[in-house]
Amino acid sequence: MSKKQNLVPRDGRTLAVGIVARISGGPNQKELSLEDQEDHGRELVAEYYDGPAGYRVIVTTAKGERLDRPELTDIEELLRAGTLDVLVCEDIGRLIRGAEAVRLCGVAVDHGVRVIAPNDCIDTAEDSWEEDVISACRDHVGHNAHTSKRLKQKLMNRFKKCGGATARPVYGYVVPAGAKTYDEWRTDPAATPIYREWFRRLKADPNCCAVADWLNRQGIPPGPYARRETWDGKMVRRVTGNAILKGTPGRGFKRTVKHHGTGRRVPVRNPDGPTYRTCLNLVHVETDLFDEVNAALTAANAGFGRKPVNGLDPRTRVPRKRTKFPGQHARCWYCGRPYVWGGNGQAGNLMCPGARDRTCWNSVGFDGGRAAARAAEAVAAALYRLDDFDPQFRQMVAAAGRDGGVDAGRRWAELTRAEADLAGRKQNLQKAVAECGPRPMLRQQMDEYEAAERALARTRRELERLRDRPPALPASVADLRALVEEKFRDLATDSPEFGAVLRLVVPAFHVHLVRLCDGGHPLPRARVTLTLAGVVPDAREVAGLDDLLTRPFVLNLFEPPPRERIRAAAVRLAAEGLDQRAIARRLAEPATQAAVSQALALDRRMREAGLATPYVVLTEPPADYPKLRRHRHPRYQFAPVPGYAPPPI
Repeated sequence: MSKKQNLVPRDGRTLAVGIVARISGGPNQKELSLEDQEDHGRELVAEYYDGPAGYRVIVTTAKGERLDRPELTDIEELLRAGTLDVLVCEDIGRLIRGAEAVRLCGVAVDHGVRVIAPNDCIDTAEDSWEEDVISACRDHVGHNAHTSKRLKQKLMNRFKKCGGATARPVYGYVVPAGAKTYDEWRTDPAATPIYREWFRRLKADPNCCAVADWLNRQGIPPGPYARRETWDGKMVRRVTGNAILKGTPGRGFKRTVKHHGTGRRVPVRNPDGPTYRTCLNLVHVETDLFDEVNAALTAANAGFGRKPVNGLDPRTRVPRKRTKFPGQHARCWYCGRPYVWGGNGQAGNLMCPGARDRTCWNSVGFDGGRAAARAAEAVAAALYRLDDFDPQFRQMVAAAGRDGGVDAGRRWAELTRAEADLAGRKQNLQKAVAECGPRPMLRQQMDEYEAAERALARTRRELERLRDRPPALPASVADLRALVEEKFRDLATDSPEFGAVLRLVVPAFHVHLVRLCDGGHPLPRARVTLTLAGVVPDAREVAGLDDLLTRPFVLNLFEPPPRERIRAAAVRLAAEGLDQRAIARRLAEPATQAAVSQALALDRRMREAGLATPYVVLTEPPADYPKLRRHRHPRYQFAPVPGYAPPPI
């Protein structure tokens, strides 16, 4: 009996035919291929059956490994419904590349649908159809793997050999028409000063969002292939870490891993690392500055990312925004956590997040706007108190100009000792590897040593640069004052830009609680370190200058209670012999006789305790203040930040 007679319509009249046509959608594939596959299927049916036929053509453009294609669900529903007599595909890979094709063919056979794939010699009318489908799937999967390896090797070879297989250009690069290699690319001369200012800003403050705002204000467009029309922090971070800026484009940063549940190829970090090529025609930023800024960004962001789950970020879309001073900068003196906005339900207040999680008892918040304003006032006052140190300041700057940076000898000696120590440890580790073989722990230790080696190399290059040029320093205290005032000029105290500058001059901001010695509410006070050298990066290169420009001071983040505000005046008037009612009438601030009595009692308590001020520092929650009760919760457990030690008050 011929094969033509084997094709019999279910309804006895019209043969129901399904044709599957698919292309992957690559750059070299054309839609015409889909029409060719459909015509091939019709010709095949005409050879097998002489009568009338109705066609259901399923056309798709997708990867053959993908199991989540909607047309696969449609095909399986057609097979189970029994509405088809025959399903035709040019080869079984047009249906699906992989063992899923065996299951679909089995569904077709169970429901009386014949599957024919002529290029793979598959016909489910044959007893060997299952073996034939498995063999074809093996060939298709192997062909994919071999093609992938061949293309990867070929493109990597072109990259190593001549700088071929280029990526898409980012901002600042010009690709001439017909250019095939990185050697043919050119830098945009107008972009070089932009990149230098870009990296200078990140070196002073590792805040990519601030640089994005600056680029947008300057009207700098993103790269030609950017999806956004304006910069944001993520784009700035990606471009900042692109090694092409220092003239070393790379290839092989990612590799793909198949997710067998969906057939998707997921990009993951290449464990072997990328391959780089030196192209001096592409340099926008010096290598030392590039490495230093990226190391600073990595250190600034360390520990803030979510912990990966199976190597992947569990949440891919989480909003991030810049914060105003002192948000994420002020720290709880007790547990070391950075304060966050929204304290106790008030948008303008900050509080320790440990109190929310019941890992810190300090739930007292403070007004963020008041803290920023008082910090700015403290900076201004400190600037004008420096006049007494002007001769000493001038002397240090002059000495630094003559010597090319004071204290260089000490730093060179420290660097030499550190390099010798690291070399010894690396040698010991190499001996351990030779004796024990490569172990994960030893590999991790070697990575740490290599990172330390790169840091020491950056320090050496920095010292060499300082040896060739004097530090850039203001000539006098007046020049320093003008520099700081210029930084703060035209910036609102509640703006992120103001906070970025203030973080440079106020590197430490620890908040603890105090209380009047006669009781009452706990009040927030900050122990602040002010360093005016924060706006002068080279100041740290001059011995003693950083110490000269650094001042610790106390910042009250509260308004004193009435009895403390009138205490000094009330004591003075009481010494003149006035009674409490007369004192109340003479005070500048309206007060009652009871308030005067409380102020005088507070002063007596302070003197009896031998205190210079009426405030006492709280090192633990007071037992007589019921509003602080987080520590009484059954789930409370004090847990400071690992490795945190409170600074002295």
